[in-house]
Amino acid sequence: MVIKKEHAVILEKILLNENKDLFATYMSQLNSDTVRELDIMGLVRFETPIKLVLTYTGKALANVLRELYSLGPKSNYVEESYGSSSLFIIEKRGISKPEEWDPDFRFIGSEIIALLDAANKAGRVGPLGIEPLMERGLAVKVRDAETKKESYILSEQGKAILDIYTVSPKLIIDSDLANVIRGLPIGPARSSEIKLSVHNSHLLESMRLIAYSVLNGEIFAFTALGQAVKKTLMLGGFGEETVLSEDILRAIADWYDEKKITDIALETLQSLGYVGTDGNLLPAGEWALEVYRLLKDGPRKEVWSFDIEEGEMMALRAIKSLWEKAKTNPKDRPTLENLKKEMIGRRIKQYKELIERYGRKLNEMPKKYQQIAKAFEDAKDLSAWYEGYFDLRADLHSMESFDLIKSTVDEEGEEVFVITKWGESVLERNVESVSSDSVKAITITRKTFSSPNIEWVKKAEEEGLIGAKEPTKNGYFFANLAEHIERLPLLTKFERTVFSLIPEKGAIVDEVIEKLKDQFDEGRIRFALAKLEARHLIEILPDGNVIETEVGKLMDKALSGVPTGLGFPVNPLLIRVLRALREVGTLYVKERKVRILPKNIKEALKASGLSKEAFQNALELARAAGYIGETSINEQGLLLLEAVDKMSSKADLVSYHEILD
Repeated sequence: MVIKKEHAVILEKILLNENKDLFATYMSQLNSDTVRELDIMGLVRFETPIKLVLTYTGKALANVLRELYSLGPKSNYVEESYGSSSLFIIEKRGISKPEEWDPDFRFIGSEIIALLDAANKAGRVGPLGIEPLMERGLAVKVRDAETKKESYILSEQGKAILDIYTVSPKLIIDSDLANVIRGLPIGPARSSEIKLSVHNSHLLESMRLIAYSVLNGEIFAFTALGQAVKKTLMLGGFGEETVLSEDILRAIADWYDEKKITDIALETLQSLGYVGTDGNLLPAGEWALEVYRLLKDGPRKEVWSFDIEEGEMMALRAIKSLWEKAKTNPKDRPTLENLKKEMIGRRIKQYKELIERYGRKLNEMPKKYQQIAKAFEDAKDLSAWYEGYFDLRADLHSMESFDLIKSTVDEEGEEVFVITKWGESVLERNVESVSSDSVKAITITRKTFSSPNIEWVKKAEEEGLIGAKEPTKNGYFFANLAEHIERLPLLTKFERTVFSLIPEKGAIVDEVIEKLKDQFDEGRIRFALAKLEARHLIEILPDGNVIETEVGKLMDKALSGVPTGLGFPVNPLLIRVLRALREVGTLYVKERKVRILPKNIKEALKASGLSKEAFQNALELARAAGYIGETSINEQGLLLLEAVDKMSSKADLVSYHEILD
């Protein structure tokens, strides 16, 4: 949905005519391009080929705009109750009449919808949303009568516009617009580099095929629906007049399901390249079905991400190297002890090279290396130096939580680490690290109205995930990985500290940092937030809010009785033990418990796939955390397992590789 000066003027004109009992407005009085855009948005309809009326949705929006015009653009400092809560409105404003708007002012656009959606999810307007939403009358400043705390929340008009947005627009693409779509990059890309007329931009955004980023639309990207439409039109839809519409999509679906459409309809589908002469769907027709599915079911509501840091990549390569060595000497297999020796050697080499490069100018070294490099220079025991600054077990847990490795047991009963299919693929990508923001810069575009902010895009460009106005092959790979890996939960002691500061209703990112910055480095806090998001426990919203996901809420409940001093209160090995115990135990539904007979513990060990030592350590941790008692998994443990089942996408997602191919 795009509402600028010309749209608002027409909506007001038609509403005024209808209120005067002039039941329609003539097209000759209006700009035809703007009318077409409003028609696509579902805000007006043609009473006759030359007469226009407002739809129910259009009238609702026109009335919301009128309410805002009546308030005017100046701040009103009032004190009035807000619903039945303890909140009082202390500042509100509206907007000037549309004739006074700047022609480039976007009252509504995908970036404003993203801010409204974020504020609605969090129950408050985030710091980045305050100015643009207040400027439009879509937010109000409130004070809590009990706590005296002031904040910003959506106004009634802001909520109304979010409701109006739930009405689906039309999808009508003619041959000219199809050619425009074919010539555009898929994004994310800088809007300033995109050659797109204002009218065509409005049409594509009105159909929700493209989105612009918060705050000022610096980044352009095709949405989930737009990506599927673009792929369809790259393969077919070559013709005159309308080449893709909901009617055409419905005909393709009917032909695919039951082969029951008219001869004329079939000829049309064949001429457009959706159906072959043999009656089977062509690739363009198959992609058109994906477009139809997205139109009917809607795009995803969740964003998936992934994060792997430099040390984890180093450990992944070390595991690979040890398995190569083990081909000639089985004793070199990647046990924990062998892996630790390998990692000490790799870290020593890394810091020797850094010190040789920077010499005495350690302060010119990247900040994250400086303290460790200084300690390396002073170290007498390099093994102790390594253990003081690096946590190998944390890296191993993190990689297993992202389905890259798996702790297992060899024929001698010792714990060894194997690389999964996903882990092998990550090694092939030859990256040093991949951040959550970089991956999210790509995956967030698969939502309805979301485009990544420019900082995420810059990060993705630095890490090689976004290239010339589109994701690179690495970018598509890691986006695909984020949506298809089987996650297992992990929380370090520090990550739990950060997670505990995010209540169920969410918080503002800067407030979380403020509470911890006297004790911890800001970079470390932001890194923990990125890991929590990549593990799908939180979602960092584009307005500066952060909320718990559904998984995060379950995790919060599961952790409620867990002692705070545990190093890894949740980790992949613990989950594997709980799953194994559930598999061999008996569920008592009313008591919310799984009871395990002592004789079945051996079966659980086998089912877990862990070494005896790793199993026993995880079992003891589960008891210390309170997930299990002597003979049963209790409700906290079951909540944890419930959270795990929702940590990965279960949707049948079109692969990014399919989009790329």
